[in-house]
Amino acid sequence: MPQNLPLVKLSLLRPYVAELRKRGVDPELVFESVGLSEDLTFDPDLSVHVMVATQFVENAAEATKDRFLAARVAANLNLDGWPVLADAEARAATVGDYLSIFVSTANEIASSAEEYLHLNGATAILGERRNFDPAILPAQNDAFMAALGWAILRRALHDHFDPAKVTVVVSEPKVLPPEFDLLHPIKGDRMGFNLSFPSSWLAMPFEQQTLANAPKAVIDDGTPEFVRSFRQMLRAHIGKVGLTAVQCADLASMSQQKLKRRLATFGTDISREVDFVRQEYAREALKTTDRSIADIAASLGFADAANFTRAFRRANRMSPTGFRKSSREQTDLKTQ
Repeated sequence: MPQNLPLVKLSLLRPYVAELRKRGVDPELVFESVGLSEDLTFDPDLSVHVMVATQFVENAAEATKDRFLAARVAANLNLDGWPVLADAEARAATVGDYLSIFVSTANEIASSAEEYLHLNGATAILGERRNFDPAILPAQNDAFMAALGWAILRRALHDHFDPAKVTVVVSEPKVLPPEFDLLHPIKGDRMGFNLSFPSSWLAMPFEQQTLANAPKAVIDDGTPEFVRSFRQMLRAHIGKVGLTAVQCADLASMSQQKLKRRLATFGTDISREVDFVRQEYAREALKTTDRSIADIAASLGFADAANFTRAFRRANRMSPTGFRKSSREQTDLKTQ
């Protein structure tokens, strides 16, 4: 018996909300089937017994009539900005470092299962072992974790990833999509999933996925938790596209009106938060890269450099060129 209750963060169910809506299924009905509500998933500190979450994902698959639902959700996750992976990417020199740091960090925040990376001669095994015996077959949960593990392996290995050299073990292989046939699915027990692959991969150099010009994560002290979470979501996308209100609502898995109401309760709105993260990104890019002002402006969705310059001056009381010069002068002084 585990010493602590096997708990899972409710916020981890947010990706299912987006997928259910995309498929025309009301997420609230699925949440109600396990005695929860969607609003509870916005509290990053709220946890439930893992079997409640397990039943939720099984019910979600049934509601969509898609046995591959969990694997599809995991495969479509945007891993940029994940704190657990960001720490590994910042510190890793090899693929082995990356996976080891990921496992260590993940275990600090989990109470329902233990992540592991084992070596067995020529084979390495990345997996999860539950700290409890699940009351129902956790087929969808195992499929989600296997697909997530696959995505993490691919992120670490880049072009060196060869699915033909990987074997996946889950409690029910039938819920894995056809593309997982390349990973030689094997039926295991209810206690967790694992992926085995050549141990030689662990010695390969790790190349960071995160671009050098990407904004660093910022802790917004004193900011309401919902707003902080919304900003963190924006940070993963802000330098790639010019975000509209509709796109922001889609990323947050909420209707535009519901998102507006939630932000309004904290005295802010969508455009203000997008601009906050835009300016944060712009300052970091100006300070730490040699990208042109036109390039930064375009990546943030501005029509031209002049519009970007005016917006930057309003927010920062100086031009982008002036900010870059001042930042580098301060850096030079610190290094002298």
